[in-house]
Parts: sequence; C-alpha cells; structure tokens
Amino acid sequence: MLLPPLIDPQRHAVFLDFDGTLVELVDDPDAVAIAPAALDRLTVLRAELAGALAVVSGRRIVDLDRFLAPMRFAAAGVHGLERRVRPDGETERLAGPEVLDDVRERLAQPLRVNPRLKLEDKGTALVLHYRMAPDLRDVAEQAMDEATTGRHDLAVMNGDNIVEVHPAGMDKGKALAAMMKDAPFAGRIPVYVGDDTTDEFALQHVRDAGGVSIKVGDKQSVAEFRLTDVAAVHRWLAASA
Repeated sequence: MLLPPLIDPQRHAVFLDFDGTLVELVDDPDAVAIAPAALDRLTVLRAELAGALAVVSGRRIVDLDRFLAPMRFAAAGVHGLERRVRPDGETERLAGPEVLDDVRERLAQPLRVNPRLKLEDKGTALVLHYRMAPDLRDVAEQAMDEATTGRHDLAVMNGDNIVEVHPAGMDKGKALAAMMKDAPFAGRIPVYVGDDTTDEFALQHVRDAGGVSIKVGDKQSVAEFRLTDVAAVHRWLAASA
C-alpha cells in the first residue's frame, strides 16, 4: 500500500468525500456523526489552506451542513448537481426535483412490494438503499433499471449498498474540475480522498491532472495512494494539520 504524502498548505487544494471517508458507513444514513475533534481539525486545515478545502458528496449540501454544524465548508453535493464554492456563499443547483417525478412514480410499486428497500429522495437524485437487505441487491437494481427505461437524460450509478439515479452530465470529477476554476482552489494542485465507486470519477480526474489521488479501503481503484479506513484518514489529516 502506497501511503499518501502530507498536505502542503501552500500548494494543495483538498477535496474530501463524506460517507466512508470522514465518517463511518452506517445502516441509517441519518445516524452518522463526526467527532468534534475531527471537525476542529478540518477547520484548522481549511484556514491553513486559505480556504481551499471542500467536501464532495452524494448527499445534499443542506445535509452536509447539518452533520458538520456549526461549521460550513465549500461543498459539492449530489455528485456536483449542487455546488457552493465558498462556505458563506449561495448553493447553486444545476437541476430541479421535477426532472425525476416520473421515476418516483415508477419506483412506488416495487417499494410497496419490498418494504425493506428504502428510498432516499434528495430532490435532484433518488437513492435506493439495500444495506439492511443485501439480498435485495438485484431487486433494487432491476427496479431502478425499469424506472429509468427510456430516460437517456439520466445517469444510474451503483454504489456501496445503493443504486442511485440523477440527471446525466455530472459526476464528482466534473464537480471538482469546475470548483478548481475558481478561487480559492484555482492554481493549486488537487488532492482527493474517497472510498466509493462514485469517487472514481474524481480520483481519475485528479490523477490525470497530476494531483494526489487517495482511495480509502481496499477496493479496486485508479487512485495512486491508499488509506486503510476512516480512522487512517483522520490520522493523515491530523499529521497534515
């Protein structure tokens, strides 16, 4: 395992996934929590980076703010369909929830038949969770496939015990690239840390850009460097800060 270099506050722009990277994966997505000491560390690191630190997640930015309260960070939510370049800035949304209305209707029936599947409605994305029912993986994937039939404007992604749909044309790599065009990220070398399949877009972009790509865990990845788990991520951040 190739361990990543420490963050250079003068040169790097840091982008961190949330679930599975800053917090442990749990059965209930609303039950995650970040330790106060870890949150303080992120705040210090952001100051050392002159603000060039962002959280990049499949979650909505409003939910990230809730979990990271009282602090607010630059963020890309719903895989980049929501974006906030500065912590005190407005959240830009690239699509509205109405684009998924027909998918919601089509998913209603399989959800009634399989109540162990849970639907998370992010507005601009829909997520079928089967972490608490891993035997329903094929059912979840088939339900989403049938619900999105004929919708070539949508992208379906399989993640860690989830299958998600959102408008096509955006992913974490494109979100990161867009944020790198603006201050305080512009002109710096990108560093990305993520654990899931959906993070591979950002890890590939960062590696192509000559940045530092870091995979959390032991899954196959395009990343150049590895950290074993969430605890290792926080040890690395502590050493960097």
